[in-house]
Amino acid sequence: MSCRRILVLILLAIAAAFQAASGQTIDNNPALKQEILDQVTDILSKSAFVPGVDFDRWPDFLKAERPQIDAANTDDEFQKAVNIALKKFGASHTVLNAPRIADVRLTGSMVGIGINTHPVADGLLVTRTVDDAPAARGGIVPGDIVVKVDGKPAKTAEAMSGPDGTDITLTVKHASQATEDYILTRRKFSAVRQEQMRWIDKKTALIEISSFGFTYDKERVAGFMREAQTSENLILDLRENGGGEIGNLRHLLGYLVPMDKPVGVFIDRNIFDAYVAANKKPTSDLFSIERWTKARLRPMPPTVPVYQGKVAVLIDAQSGSASEILAQGLRDVMGAKIVGTKSAGAVLVSLYVEASSGFYLQYPTSDYVTINGVRLEGLGVTPDVIVTDPAIHVPGAPDPVVDKAVSILK
Repeated sequence: MSCRRILVLILLAIAAAFQAASGQTIDNNPALKQEILDQVTDILSKSAFVPGVDFDRWPDFLKAERPQIDAANTDDEFQKAVNIALKKFGASHTVLNAPRIADVRLTGSMVGIGINTHPVADGLLVTRTVDDAPAARGGIVPGDIVVKVDGKPAKTAEAMSGPDGTDITLTVKHASQATEDYILTRRKFSAVRQEQMRWIDKKTALIEISSFGFTYDKERVAGFMREAQTSENLILDLRENGGGEIGNLRHLLGYLVPMDKPVGVFIDRNIFDAYVAANKKPTSDLFSIERWTKARLRPMPPTVPVYQGKVAVLIDAQSGSASEILAQGLRDVMGAKIVGTKSAGAVLVSLYVEASSGFYLQYPTSDYVTINGVRLEGLGVTPDVIVTDPAIHVPGAPDPVVDKAVSILK
């Protein structure tokens, strides 16, 4: 999750990403590898901060993984090896992205055929398709099973990746058990899922927010909240929402929580050091800092009245960061009910900056504590009612998580 400054960084980087992300590579270039690692070291030593995490240990972690890093021959292999070292900090939002991944994050588009899959005995079960991407346009639907990729048994989703403009042949088994070959051409498509609203019944509205990132549409969301004013019940679907920007989180919060109701505190280096200086002792008690500081995460002023009906929030294991803050805040302050499965537990403020040559580093700058003194990082949000998501996302199909939320609100 990022602070306001990340929006500026992203907007400035988008234009450069189209050039840098596609053309740079570490293949057979040890000097470039070292340049990236030097930048990562410099950023972590000067800027990364999480209370209780010693970022000065980075050289030791790097040394332990150096054989794998040196042996990496591709961008993806290099990214994976470096991230094994970064993971040793035990802090979320500490990740190196190769140019290909960074490009997806910065532009909202990616190259491929546009399907999500899950391994099964027969191959790869298609759980979701992206509208207007090659797979959906070709006729592949959720519930199909990819049994072969270019004539070889389908075992991993990576086998379906490849450069823009190249063809791939998928052998697909349908629900009828009939098999069919599809020849698809990989191309760039938008991976952005717009916010959606629908009415479950005359008294219950559902708003789906898929991201709080730069694709979040404030005007669209405001329009939905204006329409939802007439409902008695509101379901806020944050499943698969990995988070985004604080400003967008505060925007939605403003329609759901009164201005005088803070939901938590971000504890950055300045607040932490000020507390230690004022109390003349170090501390690992973040709740004490939350009680001491006057800084609070508050809603942004809304353009329509704060919603007055009952609220349920849907989360899953992919709900992270801003989604977790919003879900827990609505429960703490407004008594909202949370339905689904436990969230990711990845709740740190972070920045996303270029390390070098199209590689981007995400690093944490603040921790977060709820208004009730709970640190969500590593803990996540546990729903009031546990309900497992459907494995296959078919438009119009029954959704047990939504159904349970409706029954709770009624």
